Amino acid sequence: MDERRVDERAEVEVEVRYRTVQEFLAAYSRNISGGGLFIRTPQPQPLNQHVQLRFTLPGLDHRFEMGGVVVWTNVSPRSSFPPGMGIKFLQVASEDFERISEFVKNAGMQMPILKKKTS
Repeated sequence: MDERRVDERAEVEVEVRYRTVQEFLAAYSRNISGGGLFIRTPQPQPLNQHVQLRFTLPGLDHRFEMGGVVVWTNVSPRSSFPPGMGIKFLQVASEDFERISEFVKNAGMQMPILKKKTS
């Protein structure tokens, strides 16, 4: 049984700006959950790399800024999943966690272009 994904997530494409100790970068998300997000990029950061994230979500007038860590990468497309990296959120304000969780929960109801996933 695969227990890596326990949070509901919603497919959403938004620009994510992220910073490492060495550089500032920008890419687009593929999906988000209360625990993290997937960033599409042909050059993912190494595992355990800490990043500072900045992004907004459709329909919310709030800019999210939080820390994260790379917990998995895909450097070459496998099946239908693009290259990129999975980021686990760290240092998340409780209000931001609630906003993201509510966004994911309501993604299918309020924004039919977003697809809700549970696996």
